[in-house]
Amino acid sequence: MAAVGKGAPLRWLENLYLRRHLRGKGIEIGPLWRKFKVPAQAKVWYLDRLSVEELKKQYAELDCGIVTPDLIADAEQLPVASGSLNFLIASHVLEHLRFPLLALKSWYDALTPGGILVLKVPDKRYTFDRDRQRTPLQHLVQESENPRGFDVRAHYADWVHHVNRYAPGKPDFKRQLGHLLDMNYSIHYHVWIDRDLVEIIQHTRQVFQLDWTPIVFWGAHFYRKECVLVLRKADAA
Repeated sequence: MAAVGKGAPLRWLENLYLRRHLRGKGIEIGPLWRKFKVPAQAKVWYLDRLSVEELKKQYAELDCGIVTPDLIADAEQLPVASGSLNFLIASHVLEHLRFPLLALKSWYDALTPGGILVLKVPDKRYTFDRDRQRTPLQHLVQESENPRGFDVRAHYADWVHHVNRYAPGKPDFKRQLGHLLDMNYSIHYHVWIDRDLVEIIQHTRQVFQLDWTPIVFWGAHFYRKECVLVLRKADAA
């Protein structure tokens, strides 16, 4: 995987290039307020974990229109038949999922041979996550192998401390933590930098035997605060 340098195209030009890989029918997971534009000949449905009314409550600060989902479902277990989609788009979604390794397995399974996954993941160094510790791959492995042991409260506490800037042990910290837990607010459970994403994808190939090939890898930098990957599922033997 070779990252592009500082002369990378602007976002709109990058997206224009990425759209060239999208054909047939697919799903965009969690578009929230910004759809990823697909070619006119492609068919796309939009999936989110909440209805548009519930999304408006969670994201009351958004003064733009929220995308109405066609499907309301868990992104980690897509409600589609195996091998039924030509493409999937997940822009700033993976970090919101409790079990991203299991999600990648589910997404791979949903794709037809030759199918495409467009994946955009924020790099913690350039976001409000900058003071949080990177999530090690082994941590993801342990949580995916023992889902019942997932410590939701610890993940939220880390968010409240390092993103919302409330000091642990203080009344404001406890109130904010309880409020977000009650809302089931969609935090970034995990944070990474671009080379962590390389390790994660390699893990899915080596351990899960997911036979996909990275055909685009754009690392993060000051102008592109996210890692961009396009993964292509192998053709049928």
